[in-house]
Amino acid sequence: MRNAFLFLLVLLISAACLQAQDDDAAAKANATKLQGCLSYSRDRYTLTEQNGESHVLAGAAGKLGHQVGREIEVTGKVGMRMTDSTLVGGASSATEQEVFEVKTVKRVADECKP
Repeated sequence: MRNAFLFLLVLLISAACLQAQDDDAAAKANATKLQGCLSYSRDRYTLTEQNGESHVLAGAAGKLGHQVGREIEVTGKVGMRMTDSTLVGGASSATEQEVFEVKTVKRVADECKP
């Protein structure tokens, strides 16, 4: 009986470990990479790709601050952020904005390409 219990315990722990590995692999597979020039204006970071497409970045502010003006590569995923510019006493003006949620930052070049 004791051996059956130990076998079952080992089996359950193995299954849990495999599930965790699958979750990590799925998260990495869903990650997107973007590369471009990083700028900062109006309290937000923006990455502009070589083709002119811009992305508002969210998260990883500590990693982004010293990369402004440089070409970088970021990994992460697209998400949504609520922004509110309601004036006191005015009607609500909350809107959703698409953002790129940054997980990792890598410097590609010290200066942006023209």
